[in-house]
Amino acid sequence: MAGLHGIIIDLALILTAAAIVTIVFKKINQPVVLGYIVAGFLMTPFFDFWPSVLDEESIEIWGGIGIIFLMFALGLEFSFHKIASVGKTAIVTALVVMTAMTLIGYGVGQAMGWSVMDSIFLGGIISMSSTMIILKAFEELGLKKEKFASIVLGTLVIEDIAGIFMMIILTTISVGKEVSGLELIQNLSILILILVVILSVGIYVVPSFLNRVDKQMNDETLLIFSLGFCFLMVVISVSVGFSEALGAFLAGSILAGTKSGHRIEELVAPIKNMFGAIFFISVGMMIVPATLIEYIIPILILTVVTILGQMTFSMMGALISGQPLNLAARVGFSMVQVGEFSFIIASLGMSLGVTSDFLYPIIVCVSVITTFATPIFIKNGGKAYIKISSVMPKKVEQFLKSYTSDKQIENDRDADWSKYLSIYFTKLLVGISILFVITMAGKEYLVPFLNAHIQNKYSSATIAVVIIIFAMVPIINMISTRKNILYSKLWMMNVTNRLPLIALRSIAITTSAIFVLLTLQSIFTKLPLLLDAVVMIGVITISAKSGFVKGRVAGFETRFVSNFNQNILRKAEAERGERNSVWVEDEVYLMQFKLVKIYKRKAVKDFIASRVFHVMFIKIESENGKCINLPMADSRVKENDIITVVGSKQHLEAYALFCEKQDYLEIVDKPIITLKEFLYHQMFDKAGPEERIYGVALPINKKSKFAKQAISNCDFISKYKGVIVGIERNLLPIVSPLKDFIIQEGDILWVLGNEIMVDNLIQDKLMKK
Repeated sequence: MAGLHGIIIDLALILTAAAIVTIVFKKINQPVVLGYIVAGFLMTPFFDFWPSVLDEESIEIWGGIGIIFLMFALGLEFSFHKIASVGKTAIVTALVVMTAMTLIGYGVGQAMGWSVMDSIFLGGIISMSSTMIILKAFEELGLKKEKFASIVLGTLVIEDIAGIFMMIILTTISVGKEVSGLELIQNLSILILILVVILSVGIYVVPSFLNRVDKQMNDETLLIFSLGFCFLMVVISVSVGFSEALGAFLAGSILAGTKSGHRIEELVAPIKNMFGAIFFISVGMMIVPATLIEYIIPILILTVVTILGQMTFSMMGALISGQPLNLAARVGFSMVQVGEFSFIIASLGMSLGVTSDFLYPIIVCVSVITTFATPIFIKNGGKAYIKISSVMPKKVEQFLKSYTSDKQIENDRDADWSKYLSIYFTKLLVGISILFVITMAGKEYLVPFLNAHIQNKYSSATIAVVIIIFAMVPIINMISTRKNILYSKLWMMNVTNRLPLIALRSIAITTSAIFVLLTLQSIFTKLPLLLDAVVMIGVITISAKSGFVKGRVAGFETRFVSNFNQNILRKAEAERGERNSVWVEDEVYLMQFKLVKIYKRKAVKDFIASRVFHVMFIKIESENGKCINLPMADSRVKENDIITVVGSKQHLEAYALFCEKQDYLEIVDKPIITLKEFLYHQMFDKAGPEERIYGVALPINKKSKFAKQAISNCDFISKYKGVIVGIERNLLPIVSPLKDFIIQEGDILWVLGNEIMVDNLIQDKLMKK
């Protein structure tokens, strides 16, 4: 044994103990996590019948690595889409529980005479239930597919997300060891902005990189890349003021959204299991029997507070969100413990040196007791509901039934507003974060660099301003000057919508203007305010009007959305199976309207609203049966003509709202159909081939004449007598793309035209016969 390093002996001891307790605790149907903690406790020097570890400091380091892998694995299981999928009930329940338990935990800590920081951390620790323990209990009891179980698991997802932000808040508070409201808000705001930038850059870059090197990524290479990215994010996270755990979680959540996410999760699982076992064993090793005896009263108090508090407020949260009492009761009786995230928050307090030594072992003991109690409470949730119902006053029972019934049948009339606000605030938050980073990086790094290399201070300042504003322009375009179709739809839907829409857009423009103004004022301190205003207006105008800027921003957004939804797009592709067509034909819809009066609109180009709502005229049918397929801008229209337009479903819905308010247009009473259905029905029409509209998918390769060209520069209408109605990029369908949209290698263009277009494409060897 003399030749072996102590850490190897300790590792052998720990893994052997982990193996034994895994078998034993599986045999007695108890969570393995609890077994690891018990094994760690038995390996302390207080028990002579079991060998003790030799190098506790090294075990703490290995335990810290265990936290990183646990959080990395949690991130790999996490998806940003889960926030939407778990629904309102999970979100409301999580917020009610965490808010109430944080305040109760702080109050109990103060009542027991603990310090402010101990009380704050205690509140955070007991505010979250254990995902691992509850999930394991559901699986063993066969309840995982029950409705209440899905609500519980959804709530735990939200708690995990909120736990990440709680770690940010606790870290911010701990830096000064004092709670200053304004300083906390400032520091937290800066950290969140940096966090948004890190996530945005990660989502934009990492999936695209993995797509490019996909052929070189065998299991070994992918595992090394994933672990390297994980620890790189840990280093970045710590360097900007976050914790190691947060960096690991961010790395996992970014990789989870890639097409390799599930594969990475499987590759990392054995490593996570090993280091996770070491972490929980190290947790058990921190239990000191003397401390347990000394703090037995706080342990019992916190156990009761945790069980009753979690149970009560989980039930209340489910009821508030509109769930019936029977489901709410079973939700409440499932969430009665603290678990793995609580250990991570407790270890954060220890690593920052702001919590007392007794807090960690106390929480471990509370966790052990509540973990043993969890299966018992889950099994008796149904009986508890019956008991509660029997003693509940009739008026209260009737009120709950009425309240939950109203909530369940309430239809979502504001779906368009909700979707618009979601997009608006997401873009605004991401935009502000990036503008903030650009401004700070320019001021702190670019300006000093240029001053050191350019003697003329005015010249260096001018160059700095130009570079910073050039970097800002596409972000300003994204958040303040581009109106999506939901904006137009809401505008047409109701006059009362217009004032809030104008206000929201004004906020975005004003925010952009402030960043431009701050940049000018911080670098040119003596520049007249009037000149600042002129430059500011010029920048906003350029970002709004420049086709170059709009085309690039549209490409950036498409790539980001495609990367963000990569897993969903791949899954949908697999469900569709092998086929020769592209998605766009299922995403493009057709609608017809009748021209009942002419007024001044005598040609297609006079219908300005069609361009505003991004719909295209593809067919004009006159009363005498004549048809004009893919009419040109100068094509004439007459009264009683039937006009067919194409666009996305939202485009057509918005245009329909516009048509309903016009006295010269009348919507034809026919259902909206997809382009795929329209092309299929043509096969049974009497019209000859020369009168039909054809849909063609054009793959774009590196040598294609359309690659790296804006749609407006392709001259597709004049050269080929056809129109581009959609583009598929990385499986993402883009319907009615802007004329400034840049076509890239790998895109698939979906074009419509007649026989002449098909002949022209064949002649130019863009398609085969």
